[in-house]
Amino acid sequence: MFKKFVLFTLVALGLTLCIPWAGLAEEKATPQEVYEMVLKAAQMVEQLGDEGINALSNSKEFIWKDSYVWAINCSEQKVAAHPNHKYIGMDISKIWDKNKDESKRKRHNLELCDGAKNPYGVWVEYYWEKLGSTEPARKVSFMIQVPGQPYQVTAGIYDENTTIEELEKTLK
Repeated sequence: MFKKFVLFTLVALGLTLCIPWAGLAEEKATPQEVYEMVLKAAQMVEQLGDEGINALSNSKEFIWKDSYVWAINCSEQKVAAHPNHKYIGMDISKIWDKNKDESKRKRHNLELCDGAKNPYGVWVEYYWEKLGSTEPARKVSFMIQVPGQPYQVTAGIYDENTTIEELEKTLK
């Protein structure tokens, strides 16, 4: 009887501790959060330059819910900062989105770079696999030029419904 009580208590305690974390992993970032985090990261990189780029790659501050901020040097067409260090230095001109319709595939990072010339930034739609999935899903990313630096910062979310027109209303 005592063993059953201990087992029951451990299982109940384990479920109590795990359930909040399970929900956290499933939380989805919002377009507003993406916009705000990108602006915050851009301000940091503007002030710190290369140290800010290093912080983007090595800090958890810009990783939240199911999103993260990363940076590109568009003039060099290279990934400048990324939480997954294997992507740093990658040539963005060789990366195509994963649209199931091959005729609609595009170099979404170059489109982001082109749009980042707008002082208010740009939202771009493309298709990419979610972590742990092999099926591409619609993703929208926001990018902005870092003032006074050769870098652009970006983050995105998987979102099947929000239109680019709706997202553009967030640009100030």
